[in-house]
Amino acid sequence: MPPLNILTKIRKFYGLSEQNPDIQWTKTDLYRRRLEQVKTGWIISGVLMLAVENVAGVMTILVFSGFMSLAFLERDGE
Repeated sequence: MPPLNILTKIRKFYGLSEQNPDIQWTKTDLYRRRLEQVKTGWIISGVLMLAVENVAGVMTILVFSGFMSLAFLERDGE
């Protein structure tokens, strides 16, 4: 039996189905490509935060990047 990751253990503990469309979405190739793009976006955001050297600018970049990450990884409407 393969080792379970923490999210799988939590789903089993609460009795959540693996057949949920939101969980299935995280196993698609499109989601994985988007996740890689979000990782790259966070690296670029981090470099920009270092370049800005201003707390207000850093917070603006942080909030914008967080919002865009969540919006970009959201499952498309069907």
